[in-house]
Amino acid sequence: MIKKISHLSAISIISASLLFTGCTSNQQDSLFDSAVSFARSSVDLEVKTALAGDVTLTYMERPSTLTENAETVLLLHGFSANKDNWIRFTDALDEKYHVIAVDLAGHGDSEKSLTTNYGLVKQAERLDALMTGLGIETFHIAGNSMGGAISTIFSFNYPTKVKSLTLIDAAGVDGDTPSEYYQALAKGTNPLIATDEESFEFRMDFTMSQPPILPWPLRPALFRKTMARVDINKKIFSDMIETKQHLIESNFQQSMQTTFAEHKLPTLIMWGKEDRVLDVSAVAAFKQLMPAATVHIFDGVGHLPMVEIPNESAKVYQDFLASIK
Repeated sequence: MIKKISHLSAISIISASLLFTGCTSNQQDSLFDSAVSFARSSVDLEVKTALAGDVTLTYMERPSTLTENAETVLLLHGFSANKDNWIRFTDALDEKYHVIAVDLAGHGDSEKSLTTNYGLVKQAERLDALMTGLGIETFHIAGNSMGGAISTIFSFNYPTKVKSLTLIDAAGVDGDTPSEYYQALAKGTNPLIATDEESFEFRMDFTMSQPPILPWPLRPALFRKTMARVDINKKIFSDMIETKQHLIESNFQQSMQTTFAEHKLPTLIMWGKEDRVLDVSAVAAFKQLMPAATVHIFDGVGHLPMVEIPNESAKVYQDFLASIK
C-alpha cells in the first residue's frame, strides 16, 4: 500500500521546483490550486457538486473503505473559510467514517451571488436539501465558528436526522467576556474581512495561534483569492448578523435548550483556549444550554483547532463518536 503524503508535504513537493524562480501571479495561482488538489487527493477526498435547493454546492467526499453502511460525518467550515479547512482533520479520522466537507453557499467553490440569501437558517435548509438528495438520512454534524451556528440550527430544525452535534469554537452563543473580535466590531472594523495586505496578514495571526506553514509562492495566491472575496464576505456577514438578531427576537436559545433536552442529542464542545474571535467563555454559555455536553478545551490553540492541531482535535472527536451508544 502506498503511504499517504501529508498536506504540508504535498505543498512542499509541488512548490519546490518553483521556490527559487520568479513566478507570475498566474503561475502562483495555478500552483496554489494544484497544491490544494494534490492535498485533497492524497487523503482520498474527491470534489463533487450537487443541487441543494436554490443553489449548487461543492463538497469533498471520502467514502469509507471499511464498511458499506458507514456512519456519515458532515463537516461545516466557518465564515469566509472553505471545505479545505478539513483536509488534515479528515486524514486523521478513522477510515471507517464516511466524510463530507461542504463549501457553504457563497464560499469556496460553491455558487455565490450578491443577491443570494446567506442567512444561517437558509444555509441549514440547503444542507438538508443536499443530504436528502444524497440519500443520507442520518449523520453526525460538526461545525466551526459560523458552521457551528449552522450546525446548531440544523440540529434544532431536524433533530431526528442528527446522530451527534459537535461545536468547534462555534458562533451563536456569547460568553461573559467580549472577545477581541467583538471589541473590534464595536469600533467599526471586522478583522475577518481582509481588504488589503496588512489586514490579510493580521487575519492569519488573529484566527490561529498555531497557523500552518504556507510557503512562498502560495501565500500571494491566497492573498489574491482573499481580496476577490471582499464584497461577497460583506454580504454573507450582513445576512449572518440579520439571522442572529432574528434568533434573539424569537427566543431561539430557550427553544433550543428544550429541544435538545427532549432528544438527548449527544453533543461535544471543542474550543481553543486562545481564541481571539470567539472567547472561550462561550463554552460555559453553551454548556448551560446543553448540560449533558462533553467539553474539551485545547491549551495554546486559537479559533481553528482542526487546522492548527488536526491530529489532536480529530482524536478528541473520534473518541467522542466512539462513546455514543
